[in-house]
Amino acid sequence: MDSNLKIAIVEDNDDLRSILIQDISIAGYFVQGADSAKQLDELFATHTFDILIVDVNLPGEDGFSIAARYKKHHSNLAIVMLTARTAVEDKVGGYEAGADLYLTKPVSNFELLAAIGSIARRVSAQKPKLEITLNLKNMTLTASKTVDLNRQEVLIVKALSESSSSNLPYYQLLEICNEPVDETSKATLEVRVARLRKKFVEAGVDKSLRALRGDGYQLLVDIHIVL
Repeated sequence: MDSNLKIAIVEDNDDLRSILIQDISIAGYFVQGADSAKQLDELFATHTFDILIVDVNLPGEDGFSIAARYKKHHSNLAIVMLTARTAVEDKVGGYEAGADLYLTKPVSNFELLAAIGSIARRVSAQKPKLEITLNLKNMTLTASKTVDLNRQEVLIVKALSESSSSNLPYYQLLEICNEPVDETSKATLEVRVARLRKKFVEAGVDKSLRALRGDGYQLLVDIHIVL
């Protein structure tokens, strides 16, 4: 599973859109939602996406038109239509508009995630892998951009990267940072990790660190360490 894969959803039903975003996020993907073509255009103005999940019956521009327009200008974008329209002519229209998959509502969580996973594997194979480098001397993190890290952030990234399972418990990370193992330090660590996530995003990595409930943190990407 490519944790840096970006997914956009355009669905005007607020409840369904929230459920879809929640389920896809839990699966480990970066996902953003829109309720209309206008809002979707605003998302694409500030992000690049690999997969677009689009409903057909939308206010204003419909899903067929959105799919055709986005496929024309984003040829590598994979499009999944998720709609209640089950007629054969609608399915044909969806594929002709550029859909890679046409799924009819209601769709199970398992089927949707399987479909995303199938497309994700193909998209990931086509994408050049982003190399992420931690420079210990300069205290920088480099992916598509270079950002500065402080000493504690360097220690955290280095320790997680060198861990055989890419995860470490809270107490070990606190010890590595030379801090006492107590609730105050644990809260400080949470703030530090939140800031570190933002620096990963600034460097061009959207999914970097995951909290392990009641345990610690896991690094979701491979890091090349330069001394």
